[in-house]
Amino acid sequence: MSFDEIYARYVDSVYSFLKFKLNDEYLVEEILQETFLAVYRNLNKLSTVQSPKSWILTIARHKLVDHLRSIKHEEVTLDHSMLVQEFSTDLVLNEVLNQLDSTAAAIVYGLYVEQLTCQELAEILEIPVGTVKSKAYTARAKLRNWLKGAGQ
Repeated sequence: MSFDEIYARYVDSVYSFLKFKLNDEYLVEEILQETFLAVYRNLNKLSTVQSPKSWILTIARHKLVDHLRSIKHEEVTLDHSMLVQEFSTDLVLNEVLNQLDSTAAAIVYGLYVEQLTCQELAEILEIPVGTVKSKAYTARAKLRNWLKGAGQ
């Protein structure tokens, strides 16, 4: 797969992933460029990667953390206070995600919006697969109860 094909296939997912975490459009664009520059420099590793999407999103996450550390900010990879308000015109999605803690919200977003597997999310978030599964189960139960209460 050529770099152009990789870029065309995954740029929207990486952009979406970064917008989910940041409130600064300039910073999203900068980290997006840094991510794909790193992908380009490491194209030789692509043949050993099981999931190109999770590999690229992991690079994006690391670039995000590196950038935030370089400007003396705390790591905010899953902080809801940094979510972009205009992330989605679907206000229901934002309202639903706000019912969850930041890790659970990232897992729900990854599973249902980005359609990542539990294994891919575990790699991206650097947590065990079992933790992803249990947090997803708990988040679904919490959302089910919240939706039942909202319907009354």
